[in-house]
Amino acid sequence: MTILVVSTVHHADDTRIREKLIRTLAQRWEVVYATRPPGPTDPAGLSWRPLPGGRLRRNLEAARMMATGRHRAVVVHDPELIPAGILARLVRRRPVVFDLHENLPGQLATKEWVWPPLRAPLGWLARLLLRLAERLLVVTLAEDGYRPLFRRDHPVFPNYLDPDRLPPVGTTGDGIVYVGDVTAERGVPLAVEAAGTSGVDAAMTIVGRCSPELEARLQALAARYGLVLEVTGRLPHARAMVLASGAGLGLAPLLDTPNYRGSLPTKVLEYLAVGIPVVASDLPETRRVVGERPGVELVAPGEVETWAEAIRQMYRDRSWQERARAGAEAVRRDFRWPIEDVLSFYQALIDRADRG
Repeated sequence: MTILVVSTVHHADDTRIREKLIRTLAQRWEVVYATRPPGPTDPAGLSWRPLPGGRLRRNLEAARMMATGRHRAVVVHDPELIPAGILARLVRRRPVVFDLHENLPGQLATKEWVWPPLRAPLGWLARLLLRLAERLLVVTLAEDGYRPLFRRDHPVFPNYLDPDRLPPVGTTGDGIVYVGDVTAERGVPLAVEAAGTSGVDAAMTIVGRCSPELEARLQALAARYGLVLEVTGRLPHARAMVLASGAGLGLAPLLDTPNYRGSLPTKVLEYLAVGIPVVASDLPETRRVVGERPGVELVAPGEVETWAEAIRQMYRDRSWQERARAGAEAVRRDFRWPIEDVLSFYQALIDRADRG
């Protein structure tokens, strides 16, 4: 009997799913992990099952696996799998967990592919889908800020750090780095323009999934300002953190959208944990959690000139790096992925199901 972890949307190396949740569950149970190809870079501690084909085919295959497999529990990570999760819960009589990664209604409000007149109705349908999950599935959250989306309270397992899988705090370098998915909503074009107009003599590295169209746009921006820019694409998390640890400054330029306003960017904690200072958007949850941490400068989101000035000042004043290195161990201590809480939660869930 295994735990089945399913995502038809996320990359198999998704940090929350692969590096945190599955590594934790694998300490106590066998884990079957189903995702779209390619499979995880590191297959240790799991059995990977490919979900090939287009999105519809992947969802149908995921639904079949969930409804026919003999699993002690199922964990789904995509809102579109909620109906299949409900079916599996009714057919197999085993617990199905829906782990919410994003503010779904807020996310739909800014998606370019959603026709603007449809955004409000789709947001309403998204809230209805989440309430349906709340009634028929077990819900866990990645952020405290997602609590208002539900009527009841649900466990929060925040996207904190696994210090054992981070590189040691060393001497920071001279580059500027951004780690994370590369989108306009995450403020990456703004970050490139701000770095280019800041006047500092530093190359910039962007690590994360990026569409060819956006990469071309970013390279054109960089060329306009004489900025040396490297876009690496997605890297395994361990390699991304090694690269970040050698930079001189990290950027977290989220725009002020409903999806991000109540979220803490995990990259901010990761930058601080490897000892590099960070310029981050001044959003409520970011300010609440890390606003007083050494090495953090909060800047109004979306303002290129203000971001350029912050980059200029922090890059040229090396005391920011000293403060970030001095505070790194405290960040690693205070923001740890809650391994024992996750194990206790799933053990209690499975025990209740076993008792019928």
